[in-house]
Amino acid sequence: MNTELHVSKYSTLAEPGLLLAVKRICELLAGCGGQPYLVGGCVRDALLNITVADFDIEVFGLTFGHIQEILKPHFKFTVQKCRLCNGASFCVIKISESSIDISVPRAETKIGPKHTDFQVQQLRECSLMEAANRRDFTINAVYFDVSNNRICDPCGGVADLSKKILRNVSDKFSEDPLRVLRGMQFAARFSMTSSESVVQLANALTPKELSPERIFCEWRKLVLLGVKPSMGLHFLKNCGWTQFFPEIDALIYCEQDPYRHPEGSVFEHTCLTLDLYAADRTGIYEDDLVVGFAALCHDFGKPQTTTSDKRGIHHYGHDAAGTSLARSFLENMHAPKQLIGDVETLVKYHMVVRDIFKKDAGQDGAVLRLASEVGRLDRLVRLCEYDGNGRGGCWRPGQYKVQEASWLRETAQRLGVLKNKPVPIILGRDLLALGLHPSPKFNEILSRCFKAQLDMKFSERDGGLRFLKKICS
Repeated sequence: MNTELHVSKYSTLAEPGLLLAVKRICELLAGCGGQPYLVGGCVRDALLNITVADFDIEVFGLTFGHIQEILKPHFKFTVQKCRLCNGASFCVIKISESSIDISVPRAETKIGPKHTDFQVQQLRECSLMEAANRRDFTINAVYFDVSNNRICDPCGGVADLSKKILRNVSDKFSEDPLRVLRGMQFAARFSMTSSESVVQLANALTPKELSPERIFCEWRKLVLLGVKPSMGLHFLKNCGWTQFFPEIDALIYCEQDPYRHPEGSVFEHTCLTLDLYAADRTGIYEDDLVVGFAALCHDFGKPQTTTSDKRGIHHYGHDAAGTSLARSFLENMHAPKQLIGDVETLVKYHMVVRDIFKKDAGQDGAVLRLASEVGRLDRLVRLCEYDGNGRGGCWRPGQYKVQEASWLRETAQRLGVLKNKPVPIILGRDLLALGLHPSPKFNEILSRCFKAQLDMKFSERDGGLRFLKKICS
């Protein structure tokens, strides 16, 4: 990691128009006696050579009102308000139609149980160290002086970033339990481990007062942005926070057959499965979101279905048992209904592929029926591949699941149902053309035709019409 930074580096990491606005804002504020610094994720990500999409600018030496007056002739903006303080300002300016936030050094006094329950007051005279003390992790407390091209690092964040350690800036970390979940997704995104101080502080916190929507937001970042989601899950485990997500906590203690799963517990298998998913994202938001959460939830049913005999440890029926657990996990975070349904479907059917593959006959029809139930077999194929390979790189019978997934992809592609449900060949107008009058039997006849189509009794229109005439004669 390069521990030096120059403003020119942002030209390769940020959208040109966005960077131009940031430079102009800093020039205007510096020209009026202010000292603007870039801080937080935009500095951290630049040091890691990661694309910078959001900019936070913290301004010293100017009042919040003065900053607004300086910017008003040049930029449209809004001022973030606090609902608890009679609409008082949070001391944050949000530049319209951009991802630029401008703030001033401020003191935040907790006045309620929720993570948003703070009273905010601007600090007129404040050092970088004092300003940094309100931040969560040292890696987010690195400042960059745009005017002079210099890094200011009052908390040692550059060294922690290089060593890949998540360290809290101060004991104020405890004022906001959301920081634990932020730590989870940072660990996943940047492959970081937690310091002992973070673990100790996190162990004393709970997510009780956090809104479900904010909790889901952090999990979504782990799923969509995590390079090593496993490190996020281990962070959560080390901080004692898996207890607040019982579906995941139960995986830690659930054993698997060591021959088929040499990686160990279901928790470790889930970690490996998620890492394989993260290395193979498509970049298509909805697809990655569904498959990523399915990878996280796919074995939630194993702790409830664990049995053992002389042949080893088994989890018969864990796919069916896991569907309701996946739903409750996501519903508790107020996840979108479409996501919940799509994830539940993949969990329900992720063990079906082998049964179809083993059939002596009727495989095509079985794939069509599966496509009719699942809708997006390409997503199911991906989940099965990650699940089959998530065994620590050792060859075991699970590798058959990967072969079966490849077969399913090829078969579904040939049948035209890899990304779509089968479309009925026989429609209502075909019944009308035969002289049938609309009645309650219409749906019964159409349903019978569609079932015959899925059973491969016909695959084109002429065959479908012959089948229709036969059953209506």
